[in-house]
Order: sequence, then C-alpha cells, then structure tokens
Amino acid sequence: MKWRISIICLLICFITVGCSSTRTLTEEEKLDDFEQLYNEVKEGYPYLEVNKRKYKEDWLTNKENFKKRVEKTSSDKDFTKELNDILRELNNGHTEVIMDNSYFNMLKEVYEPLGWYDFFDDKDLNPLYELSEVYNESNMTGGRNIELKDLVEDKIGYMYIPQMNSASGSIDDDMKKINSYMKDIESYQSLVIDIRGNTGGNDQYWMDLVSTISDKSYKCKGYRLFRNSSKVIENYTKVRNVKLNDIDELPKNILKNAPKESTEMFTHFEYNEETVEGKGENPFKGKIYLLVDDYVFSGAESFSIFCKEQNFATIIGSKTGGDGYVYDPVLFKLNNSGLLVRMSSTMYLTDSGICDEEEKVTPDIEVNNTKRYTISKLDSCLNKVLELENIN
Repeated sequence: MKWRISIICLLICFITVGCSSTRTLTEEEKLDDFEQLYNEVKEGYPYLEVNKRKYKEDWLTNKENFKKRVEKTSSDKDFTKELNDILRELNNGHTEVIMDNSYFNMLKEVYEPLGWYDFFDDKDLNPLYELSEVYNESNMTGGRNIELKDLVEDKIGYMYIPQMNSASGSIDDDMKKINSYMKDIESYQSLVIDIRGNTGGNDQYWMDLVSTISDKSYKCKGYRLFRNSSKVIENYTKVRNVKLNDIDELPKNILKNAPKESTEMFTHFEYNEETVEGKGENPFKGKIYLLVDDYVFSGAESFSIFCKEQNFATIIGSKTGGDGYVYDPVLFKLNNSGLLVRMSSTMYLTDSGICDEEEKVTPDIEVNNTKRYTISKLDSCLNKVLELENIN
C-alpha cells in the first residue's frame, strides 16, 4: 500500500512540474541576462552622456552595484522588477522592461504585422506574457475624448488633446469634429490648444491637426542620430530602411549647439524633412496658444517642437518631457528570462542642433502651476491666456 502511495505522489510531482509554465532562474542566468542588457545599453542607447549631464548619473560605472542588486533578487518577479528599476535610472520614458501581458499584447499587435521582430511567438518568452487575452483593434483604442468648447464665448476657442491618438480609434473622426468646430470659431480672436498631460502617440495625429486648422504649409527639419555599431540598432535601421549618412557628414553649422558626443558616440545620422500641408477648410487666423507641462512627451513633444520652431503658437506652461521626433523605441529579448526590453533608439537634433531630450521645449511664457482644472478660474495657464488677451 505504501509503495502505491509513493508512486502516486511521484506521478503528481511529475505532472505538476510538467504542466508548470514557470521556472526559477538561476543566479548565473540572471547575471547573464543583466550582462546582455548592460551591453545593449552600452553599445546602442543614445542618451548616456545626456543622463550624466542632466542627472549627474554615470549609469555605466554603476555596473557592479547593479550586479549586486540582481544577485539579491529572491524570485523571477523580483528580478524583473529590479531590471526595470535599473533601466529607470536612465531617466527615459522610452526605456523599460515589458512587465505584463497586456503591454506585450499591444506591442505584438502593433509590431508583428510589420515584420521588424521575430520573437513574438517564441516558446521561451517570459511567462509574464502567457495566457493573454486576444488583443485587437477594439482594445488598442482608449484614452480620453478630445474636448472642443469656448473658453470665452465668441472670443476664445479651446481644444483639449489628451493623447496623440483618437479615443475612438479613428484620427479622421477626430479631425471631422475639429473641422466642424473650426467653422464655428473662424472669427474668434484666439484659440487655445491644451496638451498638458499628453504623453504622446502617433505623430500623424498632430500633423493632421495642423493641416485641419491651417491653410499654410510647414517644413520640419532635423537630424536623427544612431549608434549603428550596436547589432540591435543596426538591425533596426536596416529593417526600417533608414537612409543613413556617415556621422562625419553631419553639417558643421549644427555642431555648435549639438552635444559633444554627437560625432564621437554615434556612427550615422538620418536627415529628416517633413512637410505638413495646410488644408484647412476654415483656417484659423487669430492667435494660437499651446498649453504644455512636464508630462508632454514623445509624439506630443514633437508637436511642441513644431510649434516652437515654426512659430505656430505661443507656448505657455512649464518645460516639457522630451524625446520628440524620434523613431519608435527598439525591442530586444533577453536570452534566459525571455523578457522583452524597450530602449530608446535614436537621438533627435533640431535644425539648429539642439538635442531635444536634453533641452526639451522651453515655453515662451512659463507658469509655475500647470495643473489642469475643470474650473477655468482656477487654471493658471488659462488665466495667463486671458491676461494676454486682455479679458477680465
């Protein structure tokens, strides 16, 4: 009888082990993954020197401390969190470990059809990405709806753009609503575009917005710098067919303002020139104000750069969050844990050589309290607009 119980117990153990989708990483495997992560950052990350200057943080010299932190992790979950915390010390919103299945599914839905990466269906991906719900277009939408209303009746129009994507999933639908509103406010003296809290999305959104409210065309110029000595970055620029130029060909006139590492750390650059065509059926001829804060990032940052460089709007608020006009962050997989890492892929320089991630966008008029209030009388940014427009 005892031997039967023993056999049953053994069978249960084997079945449990066989059915489990998780396993515990060894310390050696964790350290190997950290080493891989460290080297990818060392070879390909664009803002190591920026991080030194802005945050007094030399990330690369902290390697031994990082290793000790990895060694102290007691589980795979702790290890994942620690790796992400280590990456967060680079102080860049585009650089992180993918921590959950919903985020993974969103990335898979967006990038798998493009064919840039070959690991989305790998069997050795981290268990965090298993047992996920199907991610489709319906749950790729979301966010808040735009708001279109008068700040001051018959005088000042107002539009709130919470993200550079449509909550309904259709940019065209948002532009139709905006176009209709523009017809209503065509004779107003000013228009406020509020992007406070907007952390980005699709650059096409703000370009379509400009095209909808203006009949003037604009040329946006700048430079994207790459560290193509990194295999991860080299593969990325190849698959995206980036038109690379040798870094030595970077125009001398922009080097006056460019970071000193531009010609030392980077190997190639791409000249970026885009035309935003003015197609407004009811173009706005009055004064335009753009409200920003330090959450403005990525695609919203690109719009802020545009407004600043093209004198499209008077910018009110605080210094923005940065990393605008760049390509999507690059993704790579860690060999042992199967974790995916997202890393900023390029440094953007404006047409005058300014590194946006380092300098960000400085408002034309700075306001100490940039919090957005539903009651306009409490809103310092809106009050500044009223002051400038001589409205009590």
